Amino acid sequence: MVSVNLQPEHKAVLEGPDEVVLHGETLTMQVNEVGLHLRPQSFFQTNTEVAAGLYRAARDWVAEHAGDARRVWDLYCGVGGFALHLAAPGRRTTGVEVSAEAIVSARTTATELGLSGLEFVTADATTWALAQDDAPDLVVVNPPRRGIGADLAGWLERSGTPYVLYSSCNAQTLARDLAAMPSLRPVRAQLLDMFPQTGHYEALVLLVR
Repeated sequence: MVSVNLQPEHKAVLEGPDEVVLHGETLTMQVNEVGLHLRPQSFFQTNTEVAAGLYRAARDWVAEHAGDARRVWDLYCGVGGFALHLAAPGRRTTGVEVSAEAIVSARTTATELGLSGLEFVTADATTWALAQDDAPDLVVVNPPRRGIGADLAGWLERSGTPYVLYSSCNAQTLARDLAAMPSLRPVRAQLLDMFPQTGHYEALVLLVR
């Protein structure tokens, strides 16, 4: 796939509002057994091999600690990496992402794989979560470097959801968010070298109430 993004003004934003597709519709990246479709302006982990390990760890940890989870939210879901790897018979999974292009990508992959019980919603993760009437069995969060913030962390603390899986690229905001959710205790953690030969990383933490 080839596209051109137009940024009409000088500002600290990577992408402008206009995307001109020159060739193809999606780029498919094979991650484990999932062929993830990527459209322009869709978030995807930069290191595919390490991303595959990240999603495998998430799937294994959930199977071990939260295998009974029947309702799952994947907040900041991007193109659906976590949601698609956690899909299972009898489980309803909802992915939420502010990028409409990423949601189209996630839906395309789910349809191609013939997966049922998956729903993808274009919305701000915090606004969407706070508007729901009840909490699921498991919440996955994979926020940008700023973390999930006080509003969502406070909602998770009050929600009663028994499991939270937090994928973070910033230990400082991760620590801040965990401090705001004292009822949810870390039981598993792993550091992944997502950005070799740099000081950056991805951390995966499983929290249990």
